[in-house]
Amino acid sequence: MRKYDFEKQMQATSYYNKFSRVYDILSPKFYYHKARSEAIRELRLIKEKSVLNVPVGTGQNFEYFQRYLKNSGLIVGVDISSGMLNKAQVKIDRNQWTNIKLLNQDVINLENTLKNELFKENNLEGFDAVFCDLGLSGFPHWKKIIDVLLSMLSENGRIAIMDWYIEKPSLRGTLVKWIGKGEVNRPIWQYLKVNVNDFKVDSSFNYGGVFVASGTKK
Repeated sequence: MRKYDFEKQMQATSYYNKFSRVYDILSPKFYYHKARSEAIRELRLIKEKSVLNVPVGTGQNFEYFQRYLKNSGLIVGVDISSGMLNKAQVKIDRNQWTNIKLLNQDVINLENTLKNELFKENNLEGFDAVFCDLGLSGFPHWKKIIDVLLSMLSENGRIAIMDWYIEKPSLRGTLVKWIGKGEVNRPIWQYLKVNVNDFKVDSSFNYGGVFVASGTKK
């Protein structure tokens, strides 16, 4: 990793460790409920399936996954912020969920870590589904990360992305960028479109600022 990227990563980690203390207040579950519900529905989860969630944040997606998995299968949540993971662990303990594993690491290194360790431990050839929400607008190497996430899917596995897309400069875009420390005009779903089958996108959420894109691994 280049020195510049490493420094940016450390700054982001420090920011989100602090942000984790108020994340569920400033980014409440209801705000993304419709988009999140649609995205996870597009994963087509059923009992005993496996899903990778990047970045997992404070674990707001867990209850949505469990509606389909019923505490079966496997949920792997990855985040670079230990503060976020601590909040996610509180939700796991409170609900006594036993099918969730948390990993504190950079998503860019996931492929080697999961294939060499977690896949073998759980007899997986790949995840049945991958959900990436509110992360690609902030990750420096977002195209590479989409490539990595697609590589983590099993044959015909499903991927869904939920994120911001505000193409033209606006006050709203500036505010979202300031809070999330990311970019809101990256062509994320456009990149996904050419790398999956059965592509679908809905950009109507949160008054047109949030999109849900999904597809099947080629």
